[in-house]
Amino acid sequence: MTEIIREGKNSTKVTADVPLEAKTMVITQTKGEEKAIGPRLVCTSVSGQSRIYPLDKIKLVIGRSVEADLNLHDPLVSRKHCVIEKRNNEYIIRNVSTTNPLLLNEIAIAEKRLYRGDQLKIGNATLVFISDRPEDVRKAEIKPGTQETKSGWGFWLSIVLLLLFAGYFGYFQAYAPLRVKLALKSVSKQIKAEKFESAYNALVHLLGSDLTLENTHQAMELLAETALAISEQKARHEDLKSVMTYLKEYLSEYGAGKEAEVLWDRLDYYRLTLAHRLESADKLQPALRQYSAIKEDSIYYEEAHKAIRQIWLAHQQQPRRDQTLVQLLTEADTHFKARQYLKPVNQNAFVLYRAVLTLEPGHELALERIGQMKNFYHENGEKYYSKKNWARALSYFERYYLVDTDNKKVNDKMKICREKLSDTRIQVRKSNQTKTSLKKRSWRKSKKDRENEQAEKKEEIKRLLEESGAESSWIMKYLFEEGKDTENADKPW
Repeated sequence: MTEIIREGKNSTKVTADVPLEAKTMVITQTKGEEKAIGPRLVCTSVSGQSRIYPLDKIKLVIGRSVEADLNLHDPLVSRKHCVIEKRNNEYIIRNVSTTNPLLLNEIAIAEKRLYRGDQLKIGNATLVFISDRPEDVRKAEIKPGTQETKSGWGFWLSIVLLLLFAGYFGYFQAYAPLRVKLALKSVSKQIKAEKFESAYNALVHLLGSDLTLENTHQAMELLAETALAISEQKARHEDLKSVMTYLKEYLSEYGAGKEAEVLWDRLDYYRLTLAHRLESADKLQPALRQYSAIKEDSIYYEEAHKAIRQIWLAHQQQPRRDQTLVQLLTEADTHFKARQYLKPVNQNAFVLYRAVLTLEPGHELALERIGQMKNFYHENGEKYYSKKNWARALSYFERYYLVDTDNKKVNDKMKICREKLSDTRIQVRKSNQTKTSLKKRSWRKSKKDRENEQAEKKEEIKRLLEESGAESSWIMKYLFEEGKDTENADKPW
């Protein structure tokens, strides 16, 4: 677990004699973790103090918020500034801030792979990516004006030789990759010049041609970068709904690849922002739809679910305002003894004890009963977690979450359970595909098979974008299962 040392208790004031960077230090609790060999971040303050943070999580959130895995107390750092995640045995860093830049080796980026020795600049903090893994070593780059020139002469000499020995056919075999390379280089220049619309159109046209896998990946990265820039421009001049519509249209077409992750994050950010505005305007139905539409693997997922829970609690208190403390306790004890902790939805022990605490915040019996509920869900969750029964463990941890959203260990185990269940589904699907392939005695996918897979992926993405979110959100099913079709009723769901 990582701690962040700050000056003073709950203080964000910056003093003149001590630099802000020197006040933020990443500290590990044990010496064993500092000596661990593996990918890690080294955070160095202006005063010269350095601390090591091992990258032992699949996804690491860095930001100013106390909910971030790596907390940097700096006004130039966004609440959730960037994310480092492990994909296909590579470490990828992605900027999720809409206001503050992320610098990699002094260059502003949206998303890039990390290599050994890469330097990150986040606000006033400087972090260096260190790794002992050979796969994290950057391949030697060609220095401008030297090897590149030699490589260019060698390339054209190769072209001449190919023309001499292979003739007309060889010429066109060399010309096609060169044409693509020049086109990608031209698009990069357009992006730097902020000619995003022309760059976007050129990339769409290029993706319609026959590209190699490597060139397709490069084009998709540039397309995602361009789409992100266009969405940011729209956000400055248009309303959020039109920006979200643009992102949904993009993701419905190009949202299946890893390159689109930054666009999914941005869409969820706008969903969260719009939901906050709707909630402030007391438009609870549309606010809940936006909160619940945020994807499970989003960095905004927990914040959205906390907001859903708060709306639910506030709504549950309304019909009980006229009840006395004795009436509430009597009804709550009846449900507690029947172990109706969270069910039925509109009448259960937890809601009633929360109503008691509204009238008397320090009520000992109500606090004790809520603590007993938490222990019940936690103990059962841990029991099934230790047995690797991920589905049962997740069901108990989710119910614990409804009572207490701030237990980080439980929240992390919920994520692990979901990842394990997802991995199991993927393995089953692959196994079924292998069996089908063996039956057909076909060891290679035909072009038609690949096209069918792409069509299925697009349909899944469209379904994810079109649904309100309430149909798939587990917390909505727990809290709002009754009255979910009452669109115009005087209820938030």
